Amino acid sequence: MNRPKYLILVCPDPQLIKTHVDERISASGQKDWEIKTYWGDDDEPLSAAFWTDLTIKSLFSQPKVLLVRRAHTLKADQLDKLDAAVKGLSSDVFPIFCLEGQWKTKKAPVPATMSRRNIYKKAKKDGWIWESKGLDQRTLGEFIRNWAIQTGMTFEPGVDRALSMALPTDAVAVRLELDKLELAAGDAKIVRKEHVELVSPVGEMEFFDLMDALGKRGAEAAVWKRVLGDHLKKSQDKILFNLIGYLASQARMYWMLMSGEESKVKAHPYVKQLKTQVAKRLGKHGIARMIDLALESEMSVKTGARHHEEVLDFLIAGLIDLFQPKAQRARY
Repeated sequence: MNRPKYLILVCPDPQLIKTHVDERISASGQKDWEIKTYWGDDDEPLSAAFWTDLTIKSLFSQPKVLLVRRAHTLKADQLDKLDAAVKGLSSDVFPIFCLEGQWKTKKAPVPATMSRRNIYKKAKKDGWIWESKGLDQRTLGEFIRNWAIQTGMTFEPGVDRALSMALPTDAVAVRLELDKLELAAGDAKIVRKEHVELVSPVGEMEFFDLMDALGKRGAEAAVWKRVLGDHLKKSQDKILFNLIGYLASQARMYWMLMSGEESKVKAHPYVKQLKTQVAKRLGKHGIARMIDLALESEMSVKTGARHHEEVLDFLIAGLIDLFQPKAQRARY
């Protein structure tokens, strides 16, 4: 077997985790992996389906990667069961445990409940642990250069340094912004100085991409609800008011674009083009609905009529209904 029996990844950044998982799967020497994701902080963190996938071998089973996100939240009884289960893993099962706690010191944030158990000791002894603090200003430049190599992009002189200063140290947000730059660069595959203006101000980024994702089919809405939910746990109502404010400002921009006042909109021409398409699809009734959602949400929070989590559910549900093309809504 050309891979570890299992992996423990210690990193707070989900994009870096995804990149590392992809690299490990590619290097495993095996193809056609089915990736199944479980969450350590779910109400039922490791369900019966997980234990079936982990321990029961089928004669004609497809090889599976069992990706356990936020595994640093697993309880002692679950880790005890894992300790026993990983001893007899079959070659067509590849468990990957992601410890995603924040690094508060130079030492990797491995919970004591994990580090005391054989599953961790064995991984440490055999080199099956990968650790990363996430991106910082030093490693961001390398991340950008690797992206350029993978996509065949080049930079005008100084643009790569400008991007290192403009982009946040969050690989998920960075990747979304780089995807945007790749579209803007077009067939020339050259990132120019004016493209740096397309980078969203830090704090706006996740909302911009949330609204973009809500218009697409698939599980994007659920993913973004989880992302915003994680922020909500940390910042209470701050994230809600930021989102509400962003919705109101976007509604104003859409209204101006729909009313022939694009010259008054302060944005890069490429961004105006993207937003004009959204504004036309929403129409004036849709833009008015955005404003209603923002006002109703703000009132619910300020009057205490709903809890913060309920307001987030209300907002996401309203935005899905608003941004999904009508032909797609029946799919959800």
